[in-house]
Amino acid sequence: MSNASAEQWILDSVRVLVTLSMVGIAGSAAYWAWQQGKAHPWTRDGQVLADVVHVAPRVGGQVTSLHVVDNQRVATGDLLFELDRLPYRQALEQAEADLALRRAEAAEARQVAESPSGGVLAVQDDGTEQARAAVTDAAVLAAEITVTTARMHLDDTRVTAPVDGYVTNLQLGEGSYADASVPQVALVAADSFRVEAYFKETDLPDIRIGDPAAVTLMGYPDRPLAGRVEGIAFGIERRNATPGPGDLAQVEPMFEWIRLAQRIPVRIRLDPPPEGIVLRTGLTASVAVNPTAAIGDAPDAVLNSD
Repeated sequence: MSNASAEQWILDSVRVLVTLSMVGIAGSAAYWAWQQGKAHPWTRDGQVLADVVHVAPRVGGQVTSLHVVDNQRVATGDLLFELDRLPYRQALEQAEADLALRRAEAAEARQVAESPSGGVLAVQDDGTEQARAAVTDAAVLAAEITVTTARMHLDDTRVTAPVDGYVTNLQLGEGSYADASVPQVALVAADSFRVEAYFKETDLPDIRIGDPAAVTLMGYPDRPLAGRVEGIAFGIERRNATPGPGDLAQVEPMFEWIRLAQRIPVRIRLDPPPEGIVLRTGLTASVAVNPTAAIGDAPDAVLNSD
């Protein structure tokens, strides 16, 4: 073999070895990534959510005073707005006057029923008067209930916050009419912030209730939050299904070469966030679940997967 042929053979061998080494490294990296994905399931399809409390007055009326502004934080019991009290004050005064009249009638009826009388006819009259006294006593009870209801309605013209939270999307204004039982103010409950992460169904076997989780908000990419898996949804809405009453569901056939894994909501309960991080419902989040190690030991590649 000539020197030129030997050198060419050596170069070809080196190329083959380099190619095989690169393929081996790529395969090892892919296997490592797969193992990491199994040990630390993650998704960038997450969102910060919170309970929204819709505050509605128990009575209707014109708004006379508005005591909050949009995006204001309020505490339980803080006054949100007031309705016109005049109609309900008049109703209470009318109910109290009617109660006084019923009590006077009842007192008179009891006095007549307790007066002694004799004879057969008198006994019959006594029974009639006792029945009349019972009727007037019942009328008093009904009038007392009416007064209590009227007083409660008057108190209901002052609408307060039922939870600690944040006023959001406030559109109520002084002078507008607020209908009873119709929501007028929305509050984002301050202690209800959580993350809903949508994991592929193939990830669920590696996720358990109580597993630690790292949550990275898009607005704070370098400050992951700590949390734990609180719940895994037991179902999602089925598409392309038309249920018939009293019959089996009719599902349209699907002819797809590739079946994509469904995504199932996993709820993450968040620990109190660090100073400077403000949680707002709707924020985008990435979530890494780490069942085998503490959150602080999770690899940066998982936490910063975005």
